[in-house]
Amino acid sequence: MIPGYEDDPLVDGAYLIDEPLFWASHLLQCTNGVEEPLCAGFGVTKADLLQFFERVSAEHRWPTLSVPLSAGHVLHVLYRNLPGEGGYDYLLHHPDWKATVPLARVEGCFRGPGLCWPELLAIAHKAAEAGSAPRLDPQTFLLLLPIMSDADLPLDADDVLAAMLTACGAAGEAGALARILLEEQGCWGPQHWTLTSAGRISETRYAFRRPGAMSSDMLAQVSLLLGPGGNA
Repeated sequence: MIPGYEDDPLVDGAYLIDEPLFWASHLLQCTNGVEEPLCAGFGVTKADLLQFFERVSAEHRWPTLSVPLSAGHVLHVLYRNLPGEGGYDYLLHHPDWKATVPLARVEGCFRGPGLCWPELLAIAHKAAEAGSAPRLDPQTFLLLLPIMSDADLPLDADDVLAAMLTACGAAGEAGALARILLEEQGCWGPQHWTLTSAGRISETRYAFRRPGAMSSDMLAQVSLLLGPGGNA
């Protein structure tokens, strides 16, 4: 149960993560729905990709995947498959909270970005430590990639993303796909972040992580949860 979605047909999406077509479909969020680079990167046909996309977009089943954070906090990725109003909600929650805290929303009227590159690395690293994966957990990395935006990427960002794509089944031009994904960066394109005493702040007006859209206390808590320390 996720507060605010009690009457919706949520299903555990964990069954999807071992399917390469799921990652190709999920990353359509990063290309604004353009299929060609994903088909080339994953070595799949456009017909297969769109068929899988229709499967995970079914109105009667809303796949939801969750990433554990520290101290019982969770980041939910929810496929909001409303007819004509579908989108993807990225929500922070804790069992003690009465409501979720929106981190980003990918849809026509998008809100975000939700993460910078160092935070994406930190969360994927923590997930790897919790399991048997190596330095970064590729499934966590790709699950959250659609809400990452950063205008200050490190020189090895393409190589890191290409490795994550390959680990999740990209059997085609993974390097070329990684470059495209990091050049476009989804709905908002590359954006700057500012590190302040209240936490990390997005400089785009569409973000939840900015003063006026999120309280100063929550801004600070979110930065602590998503940062390298991961404690809040």
